[in-house]
Amino acid sequence: MKSTRQGPVLVTGATGFLGRHLLEALAKTRPQTRAIALVKTENEWRKQDWSAPLRHVSTLEGRVTGSDAWTKDENLEELSGIYHLAAIVRHSRRSTEDVYETNVEGTLRMVRLAAERRCRMVYVSTSGTVGCFKTQAEAADEDAPYAEATVGQWPYYDSKIKAERAARALASELGVELVIVRPPVMLGPGDHRYRSTGNVIRFLRKRLPFLIQGGINFTDIRDAAPALIAAMAHPGARPVYHLEGTSCSIDAFFQMCEEVSGVEAPKRKLPHGIAWALASASERAAHATKTHPVLPDPVVVEMAGRWWGLRSRYSADELGYAARAPRQTLADTVHWLRENHPQLKA
Repeated sequence: MKSTRQGPVLVTGATGFLGRHLLEALAKTRPQTRAIALVKTENEWRKQDWSAPLRHVSTLEGRVTGSDAWTKDENLEELSGIYHLAAIVRHSRRSTEDVYETNVEGTLRMVRLAAERRCRMVYVSTSGTVGCFKTQAEAADEDAPYAEATVGQWPYYDSKIKAERAARALASELGVELVIVRPPVMLGPGDHRYRSTGNVIRFLRKRLPFLIQGGINFTDIRDAAPALIAAMAHPGARPVYHLEGTSCSIDAFFQMCEEVSGVEAPKRKLPHGIAWALASASERAAHATKTHPVLPDPVVVEMAGRWWGLRSRYSADELGYAARAPRQTLADTVHWLRENHPQLKA
């Protein structure tokens, strides 16, 4: 199912970190394209100071779960594409019902909407569905199998695998052209919700008690957003694209943070087993006392003990994707956080 219309595009997750950069990139590179931002409330959109210059964006109140009355809005009649970015990212085995509802059922609803409007859907998943390993040398390309034997125990990644599988099956049944894009962790300036950059914030505030022996994979959100636009526009887009980033040890990541920020990286490095035992004890104590855990969730520690990596045979040539130097990404991230985060401003 291919659309030749030049109608508007719908963006779910529009008020998030990636949504912001996607909408800004659309304004810069495709000013003729009208974007419709799906928002919980109009006020939520208006209170974002970065949204004011985006004159090409109109809003539609609704959610990817719950009532679907908004999907019948007349502004969607000539829809030419859907960017589905909305997701709940929570790395814990506690309180997961909303994670699965949003990440799986919400994605299937968007596939159905794409079928109704006969348009392409670009779905942003995650590198974690395939790119998680026991050693640093490994990486997953677009044909790699799901890593559910490992990540299936972590609800967020499990929900994304289930969403990918179900969405692909439904898209095939309904004739929807579905393009799945898998980025790693995205960093860079403009994380107004301070979520994706949470570890950098904790580092700058000297709130990291220790480092864990494991890996991280990240890229610049300013490089990811244009790749999504290209995935929507490419006439022969593939079913899956990977956005390669920098894969390195956690220790190397925070050494780079130290170099660009002047803040000393934590010296204490714990073996994974000890870190997990401490995190588990912290969670049990918090549950017993009904307080917030002092240490990260055990799931976060389990994830940190793995290595993460992607390869792509297509994204550079077909999407024009190229990741900028990792130190530049981190330097720009740190600079923006120091200018904007209430606890980091000079």
